[in-house]
This record gives sequence, C-alpha cells and structure tokens, in this order.
Amino acid sequence: MKKILHLDIDAFFASVEQLDHPELRGRPVIVGGTGNRGVVSTCSYEARKYGVRSAMPMALARKKCPHGVFLPVRYERYAEKSAEIREVFAAYTDRYQTVGLDEAYLDVSGYDNAVPVAREIKRRIKRETGLTCSIGLSYNMSLAKIASDLKKPDAFVVIRPEQALEVLRPLPVGTLHGVGKKSQELLARKGIHTVEDFWQLSLDEVVQLFGKFGRALYHRARGVDDREIVTERAPKSLSRETTLPFDLYDREAVSPIAAALLEEAEQDVRQEGVIPQTLTLKIKYADFTLRTKQRKAAPGENWADLLEELLDAFDYSPGVRLVGVGFSNFAPPTEQRYEQLTLFSWEGFHEADTGYRLGQ
Repeated sequence: MKKILHLDIDAFFASVEQLDHPELRGRPVIVGGTGNRGVVSTCSYEARKYGVRSAMPMALARKKCPHGVFLPVRYERYAEKSAEIREVFAAYTDRYQTVGLDEAYLDVSGYDNAVPVAREIKRRIKRETGLTCSIGLSYNMSLAKIASDLKKPDAFVVIRPEQALEVLRPLPVGTLHGVGKKSQELLARKGIHTVEDFWQLSLDEVVQLFGKFGRALYHRARGVDDREIVTERAPKSLSRETTLPFDLYDREAVSPIAAALLEEAEQDVRQEGVIPQTLTLKIKYADFTLRTKQRKAAPGENWADLLEELLDAFDYSPGVRLVGVGFSNFAPPTEQRYEQLTLFSWEGFHEADTGYRLGQ
C-alpha cells in the first residue's frame, strides 16, 4: 500500500511577508491586489479571525479588517522561498508533484517507516526556510490532503487505513475536493451536510449531480483514490492576467496592457522550457461577460503579431475590466521518462504516538 505525504505551507504569502518583516508577526497581514478590484491572495491566521479569506474582494477585506496590513503580491520572492522548500523535500524522494508554490504531494512509499521522514521534512523546512508547514500522511492523495487540513497551522496528521471512514464520517461535505460552495448549497437542500450524509447518495445520483467527476468523488468520499503522483508534468497552459483599475473602451488602450502580459507569459514559457503552439487572449467586460479568442501559430510566426490579430477580433465598446494572455497546446517533449513505483507494506504508519485519533 502506498504512503503519500501532502505538504502545505501555512498562509504562504503572508508568512513570507512576516518572515521578511518581523515587525508584522502577530499582526493581520493581507496579501493581494491593492486596487479597488483586487482580491485577497493569502492572509495570515491573525486576519482570518476577522473573517478574511483567500479570493475575497480586497474592498470587503478592508471592511472586515480595517486595521490589517495590506501588501501587494511579490511573486518573485515567493518563488524563491518555494524553491528553497522544494530543495528540502526533493532530498527525500524524486516522486513528487507540486501544486502551485506552496503545496506538494510526495510518494514516500520507499521508506519502511514514513512517519519520522515526514517529521524530519517538517523540521528541516522550519529550520532552513523559517516557514511552518502542515503535513498530512495517508495511503492516497485525497486523504493525505484532508489530513494536512485537519489541524492547521503547523500540523502533522496521519490517517491510517483502518481510521479512514471514521475520520471522514463527521467532516463537512465541503472537505471533499471538488465540492465547492454552490455544490454545498445544492447538497444542503437535500439534507446533506457531512460526508456521512453524502454516503446516502448512490453512485448514479452522484454522477448525475457532478458529471464525470462524480464517479471519482463517490469513491474518494469512501477513502478510495487510485491517482498516481505525476512527476515532471508539463503545464497545460501558462497565462498572465490583470484586473484593470477602471474600464477601458478602445483597442489602443488595451493593446499595451496585453503586450506587457504577453512578455510576462513569454518569460514563464522560457523558464518552463516548453514550446507553445497556441496563443489566447481573454477579455472580461464591465458586466463580467468573459470572451476568449485564440490562434495557433505557424512555424516561425511572431507572437506579438499574432496578439495584434487577436486584439482586432474584439469589441471594446462594452468596457473592458480584465485582460489575460496565455499560451497552451505545448509541443510534446521529445523524450519521456517512466518510473516504476515500488510498493511497500503499511507498517511504517503504525507508530503509537502519531496520527489522527478520534476524540482528539
């Protein structure tokens, strides 16, 4: 049986700001877009006590926490710290899958006892980067992530196979990855509030509610998840976008913004070492209507010229509030590596003084 570790840096952006600026420790720090239309990227746990949450409009965050410290996103700095964190955990396994800058899944099946390995990774990240993380350890990706979320911040939780259903039973149904706010509202109308309530639905009913994803969700709610960690995964797309401080109504005003986003996206492409074949321009209008248009490049075609063609294809009279430029349809790599998972027994999870215990 596999041993999967999910690592999540606590309040990553805000924690980096508090690390770089010690005078901010213990204060409500809110990182995100600083304009009127910006949203919260991350906030410290001190800010969360006031009801501030990620993806919340910045204007609302200011109302909820007027005395908070509001800071712009410093992506390059966060990427530096993310690289430091990766250097730590990559020393223990080459089978890992990163999720953004602050999360990763690690396959640690190769260790007879994965618990002390997880604890050592956690200690080293704190000692070498100054940041705390929450770690979940279980036998599949879904449960490992649920475990890391159970006792944040600075947590370490193990969910062993014989515990899985009892741990899942009382959790809010929104704990299941893929059950968002709207789905929770829909399920609540059916009297479904917890994972145990969710078990009442048949497989056909879950598929009817969630489409193709419903089959996977049905099984994950019961502790079954057969996904494998994907290593060295090429991105499906790379994009940059910006929400404008005020609406723009003509092409000439939007064009330089799109060109700047194109340059940023091209830098991302070079850093990833991939070869895109398609360019997409995204426009969100003042009424929040979203439109996208894309073009596939001919060999040797200039991306800037292609962007000009895309800009010509839009109507700007409704007012533009957001512009995005992205690359996709990457050329397949010339060489792929395949590695065989080595599976070990579950004995390493039976450490008496660790793990999730009911009633705690």
